[in-house]
Amino acid sequence: MSSDATIGRIESGRVIAILRGDFAANGCEIVAALAEAGIIAVEATLNSANALDLIKQLATRFGDRLAIGAGTVLTSKEVNHAADAGARFIVSPNRNIAVIEASKRRGLVSIPGCFTPSEIVEALDAGADAAKLFPASCLGPAFVRAMRGPLGSIRMVPTGGVTPELARDYLRAGAWALGIGSELIGSNPLAPGAIEQIAARARAFVAALGPERA
Repeated sequence: MSSDATIGRIESGRVIAILRGDFAANGCEIVAALAEAGIIAVEATLNSANALDLIKQLATRFGDRLAIGAGTVLTSKEVNHAADAGARFIVSPNRNIAVIEASKRRGLVSIPGCFTPSEIVEALDAGADAAKLFPASCLGPAFVRAMRGPLGSIRMVPTGGVTPELARDYLRAGAWALGIGSELIGSNPLAPGAIEQIAARARAFVAALGPERA
């Protein structure tokens, strides 16, 4: 899948589901439930158990219809490992120019973490495709709206503490997509009934965004 196609998939769904933890037992089941609910971009964080194996499984099973990426990517070496596993986009909690450049060399979509206007501009100048606003809970929709003035064309991805209600507010403020972890996946994805609960939360996010996804 090309970078443009990956960007298109993220843009069409507006939500990047974040898998952080040990999903070896049921990662594919969870992603299948997310996909059925309308989530079409999934990020597995590299500080999770067996993350590269999970990315490979997800890319093999869902790569033809979902955007599969790697998160919490901190080094160029990790970019290469994620790319080899089948990741099509790279997300980091920080703005690391070497990680951005390594991602672009591998033909991947780059979404580094940023917190200030300067970091956003520096990331874009280095080749990033979007800026992950992290932690978004410290910034809020008003920050996104303010950034639309001087930096109107950038793709912003607020991440951290995003609820269905806030998701709608962020998109109305001008966010391009949203990174959603525990608010979507929950704290114990192995608990009885967890997958059904995840699917219900996914449907709630999709319903809350409604026409804002278009």
